[in-house]
Formats: sequence, structure tokens, C-alpha cells
Amino acid sequence: MYRLLSIVIVFVAVVGLNSPAHAQDKLGKDYSDEQLSGMLKEQGFRNVEVVEAGVLRVTIDGLEYYLFVYEDGDLQLWFGLTNYQVTIGDMNEWNRTRRLSRAYIDDENDPILEGDLLANAGYSAKQLYEWVSVFDGIARAFRDFVAERDNINTNESKRQTRQPGS
Repeated sequence: MYRLLSIVIVFVAVVGLNSPAHAQDKLGKDYSDEQLSGMLKEQGFRNVEVVEAGVLRVTIDGLEYYLFVYEDGDLQLWFGLTNYQVTIGDMNEWNRTRRLSRAYIDDENDPILEGDLLANAGYSAKQLYEWVSVFDGIARAFRDFVAERDNINTNESKRQTRQPGS
């Protein structure tokens, strides 16, 4: 009886450890662009594409985020706006009062938001999903914050998101 129970426990443990739910919790950091894209799609993000080596575009409800993959496995999400006029003081206020992101004005005077996922011990598909989801919420709050502090533009049709380097 105990032998049969032992076999059942071992079987359940082995099957459970190889289940999709366990795969979501598996830590890694050396993911290819295609693997990251697949992980995000499996987690429910439908609009993910590899733009170039080390750069993915994730579109959620019309907002585009760029995911940069670094050689050490670290990830960075990037969100840019254009045709808004904000000040360094506005960006300082954002950085002083918000967590989990940083904002700055780039060389083209556009407000930019970034967030990092450090891969020191690795990350799972679930952690990747949660990080992107949190950044999505932060980026939407950032867009609203920037719009409130916009000093020049009143025509919302000019306002838009932008791509890195454009």
C-alpha cells in the first residue's frame, strides 16, 4: 500500500513539475527574441513583434512599447510621446513621486518613460507578463501626467506616441 502511494506521489510530482503552470514559473535569462515574443503571446499579449535583433514592439490597446533585450539578459521597456511640451521640472516631479519607472526629456525634447527588469537570478514568463502589465499601467498614467502638464499643444490630434530614434 505504501509502495503504491509512493509511486503515485512521485508520478504526481513529476507530472506537476512538467506542467505548463510550472513552466510559467521556470526562471531563465538567456531568452532569444523569438522566445520572449512567444512568452508574451502565451501570456495574452497578442500584438508582439520582433522589430530587429534585440528589439521587440509590444502594442497594448493602441500604445506601443519597445522592449530592448540586453546581452546580460536584462530587459528595458521604452515608451515615448511626441508633440508635447513638458519641462525638466515635470519629469523630476514624475521621478520623485512615482516608482518602477524613470522619465526624462530626450534630445528631441520629447518625454520618454523607461522601466527595467533585471535578470540577475532570471525571470519567469509570469514575471515577464506582470512586469509588462505594470509598465502598461504606468505608461498610461505617464501619458495622462504629460498631457496635464503640456505647456504648448492644445490640439490632441498632433499628439502621438513615437518610436525610439525617430
